[in-house]
Amino acid sequence: MLIDTPAQQVGTAGLVLVCSLAFWKGAKADKVGALVIAVTWLATPFVERRGSWYEPQYGILLMDSLTLIGLVAVALVYHRRWPICGAAFQTFSVLTHLAFVVNPHALYRAYFYADFSMGFLLLGSLFAGVLIEPRDRPSPSQVQPLDRPRERRPA
Repeated sequence: MLIDTPAQQVGTAGLVLVCSLAFWKGAKADKVGALVIAVTWLATPFVERRGSWYEPQYGILLMDSLTLIGLVAVALVYHRRWPICGAAFQTFSVLTHLAFVVNPHALYRAYFYADFSMGFLLLGSLFAGVLIEPRDRPSPSQVQPLDRPRERRPA
């Protein structure tokens, strides 16, 4: 089984709960973002290198990079706030991968703890976006400018 560690099992359970909420209550942007996160999250165990945890995980780096690109696209297309937070967490995750590539003697536990932590923070941003952000917020191009206030004339 590819999802066999406790961290992977808890993460997958969280993924199922948050993505279910996004598909049930979320706006279109939340559903697209949840799909991006779910596909890359579930594909990650297929690309991880289990032979040695002391080597950089290039497959996971690829999945995290694809998630980052997808979240940036969702943020730009749908003008939602939560994908910006999610992209920030994914950027940190990608940077930890790159730091481990640059210095393979870095403490690998910190590398994996940071990577798992960012996954949970990413789910938290989606969860908050579904619950907090309004579903039908207009894009900036649809917002009409307010009329200028009238000047007061002295009496």
